[in-house]
Amino acid sequence: MNKLKERLSSYWLTIQNNLFPWLEEELDDLTAKQMLLITVLETIRIEEHIPNYNGLVGRPQSDRVGIARAFIAKAIYDIS
Repeated sequence: MNKLKERLSSYWLTIQNNLFPWLEEELDDLTAKQMLLITVLETIRIEEHIPNYNGLVGRPQSDRVGIARAFIAKAIYDIS
């Protein structure tokens, strides 16, 4: 449990100290929902959990990651 707490604290510090200021500089002010979406996407790193099926029929890997991120955004923004 202690390692999980340390790892999450490390992620949060990176997001809060590096990513948010950079994004606010590039995009102006971020809303609370945008900050939540960024935090969730950076914490779960969905691209690491999507299997890679090179050479098989179906969507390319990059499309699968985008689709997965879109589903997460829909859930956070409560879009049906």
